[in-house]
Amino acid sequence: MPTCPHCHSEIYLRELPHQGMFRSDRVCANCGGRFTADRDTKIRQALFIIVAIVSLIFTLLLYYESNDWLFPAMVSYLALTGLIWWGNRKVRFVPYRQHENMNND
Repeated sequence: MPTCPHCHSEIYLRELPHQGMFRSDRVCANCGGRFTADRDTKIRQALFIIVAIVSLIFTLLLYYESNDWLFPAMVSYLALTGLIWWGNRKVRFVPYRQHENMNND
């Protein structure tokens, strides 16, 4: 279970309100501290997006070409499901520093 980097209370991601579509920080309901995901989590999420795009391509090929793409599509979605499950267990939060994120974004 991920914890707040400020007060170390457990964070339930499903109950955590989002700050907005273009904000990368969240606010702890317990202490009010701002935090974001660590760099490794963001890299994993970017890789998962690539796998999701590949899965979508296989699905489009299955729809427009032939049933030969059924097995690769199924395998890619199973892989995506496993990666998301594994990745959600490895999420780590760090304190949000706005001046650092402005330089990196």
